[in-house]
Amino acid sequence: MPAVHATFRSQNHRATRQESKALVVAISALQLAMLFLVWLVALIPMALLALGATVVQALKPAAAKTPAPIDF
Repeated sequence: MPAVHATFRSQNHRATRQESKALVVAISALQLAMLFLVWLVALIPMALLALGATVVQALKPAAAKTPAPIDF
């Protein structure tokens, strides 16, 4: 059962080395900030493209918006 032994050793190692709560909170806050920044980096260009497409559609002449006649 090497897996059980390895798990026991890693739990034992964690028990001897305590990280400060302030460090854990700081790292968690940094990770959350990085996640937020990644979302912004991904969403801002898409939002600008959507806004640009909306503006282009609004500026097209009204004649271009009429549908073609249907032939029977």
